[in-house]
Amino acid sequence: MKFITEDDLRILFRREPFTSYDLQGGTRLTPGARQFLVDKKISFSDDPMSVKRKPFKLEEKKEEVKVQEANMPSAPSGMLELKTKTLQAQFLEVGLVLMERDVLLAQQVFDLERKLSDVGKESAGEDNTIKVCTGFHKDNINESFSDCFDITGFHAQSEKGKEIVMLHRLRCCVRELSAEAGDNRFNPVINRLSQLICLEYGGKACQRKQ
Repeated sequence: MKFITEDDLRILFRREPFTSYDLQGGTRLTPGARQFLVDKKISFSDDPMSVKRKPFKLEEKKEEVKVQEANMPSAPSGMLELKTKTLQAQFLEVGLVLMERDVLLAQQVFDLERKLSDVGKESAGEDNTIKVCTGFHKDNINESFSDCFDITGFHAQSEKGKEIVMLHRLRCCVRELSAEAGDNRFNPVINRLSQLICLEYGGKACQRKQ
């Protein structure tokens, strides 16, 4: 006598889902296998001669999956706002760390945090975070640009390496959020961070890639 275990049924079900199960001659179900079929609402009989296995229809499964996907809850409409709030908290954390190293730089990070809170708001006042340099100005600050230069271990080991890496991390996070938003509302913050990174490294002329 061969016993069909729960593991045997799970393997079969993963290969090809079924709605009924018939026992072959000389086989019996273990208690665990029986419970598996009950839990899955799969019809079965201990008499191998009384039930014929019902063929599984792939199209029916596809329709079932479509219905399940249609009933899945959509992402909250305010998810972008929630992620922006989280990013603002990151700016505040970086600003606190910088307070012990460079008060002026910390203040500029705090200014960018306030800029994030105004993103998308019509009531936002004049943007005082924009600074003119050889690469960025008021006419192009809203455009999307690649990094002025790639940040590597070489920059991390420089005199202002910690500051550069923290600013670069913020820039990466803002860029991710900008990609999710699908518009240019975050570009001024990204470009201002690029300016700060360049200044921390000692660049007097913009090294932005053309």
